[in-house]
Amino acid sequence: MKVRAREGDFIETWDELIFDVKGLVHPPNRVVAYLRYVPDGRGRRERAGIKYRKVYSLFDRAKLLAKRWPDYLWRDPFFDREVQAVPVDKVKEHHLPTERFAQLRSATILNEQEQLAVDLAETLAKEARIPASKIGLSGSILVGLHTAKSDIDLLLYGSNASRKCHSKLRILLETCSQGFRPYTRSDLRKLYAQRGLGAAVPFETFAKHERLKVLQGKFRGTDYFIRCVKEWNEWPEDYGDRKYSQVGRATVRATISEDCESIFTPCIYHVVDASVTGKHPAPAEIVSFRGRFCEQAHIGEKVLAKGTLEKIADERRVTYRLVIGENPLDCLVVVGKRE
Repeated sequence: MKVRAREGDFIETWDELIFDVKGLVHPPNRVVAYLRYVPDGRGRRERAGIKYRKVYSLFDRAKLLAKRWPDYLWRDPFFDREVQAVPVDKVKEHHLPTERFAQLRSATILNEQEQLAVDLAETLAKEARIPASKIGLSGSILVGLHTAKSDIDLLLYGSNASRKCHSKLRILLETCSQGFRPYTRSDLRKLYAQRGLGAAVPFETFAKHERLKVLQGKFRGTDYFIRCVKEWNEWPEDYGDRKYSQVGRATVRATISEDCESIFTPCIYHVVDASVTGKHPAPAEIVSFRGRFCEQAHIGEKVLAKGTLEKIADERRVTYRLVIGENPLDCLVVVGKRE
């Protein structure tokens, strides 16, 4: 079975496990995807007679797999880390966000959360003047495990559609129009607690960053989060093109030199004038596969970042990058403007 999966897709296995796909680069016989829902007789979500529970933290996901389903943990030789990855012969169903959106748009009966998700997507498509085919619905709605309190997880595909929507969202949030409004301080307090960031970033610093973002907020009172994903022909890397080697944990101070990829998942920040704790080499970029680090910093801003330093080797050269988001203590904080 051949599976071409990307960020925002969901994979369902013959073990009745449900995983969310990460990134666009996957080995030939596996899909890098992280455990999201597991069958549980005490679970609060139900579909087709099976109850599920959601597994939240990355640590808990890995711990559960190691204990019960170790086949889904795999040491990737090119990315130099253990990842959660589904063997293609264990894929029962590949859930596509664009197909789910099209399905719900054509349905005659929707529940409240489904209708709200469709309305958000259609409103954004209309306001930004992009084709509805460039939008997908992810998260719990994608696999029919949503509740009345579920957030809306939206996908935007391609650079052009993503940038148009990003610009329009800023206007919609600033004017609180078409049902959109930004997070309040109370909303940000809840988000801060949900992410468990007390040990990594002070709340005031967190709130300062988050209130400037437009890929998250409220639509008619319900939380939404939007991920921008590159089209296949826009992504330059195939699996095995580069060899990544972990150097170690590092703290980096640098200046953002380019932020044009900061709205996408994965997000990339190019940096200059980088200094690193210890004797580690300086990275040329800061990267995250977590949507929470999108829109975090901008050109000319000085940042403090904590993460895992990696060496990148291909046919032409060797460079370094800092990967953030894998450890609870990882952060990317703006500490000043370029002088």
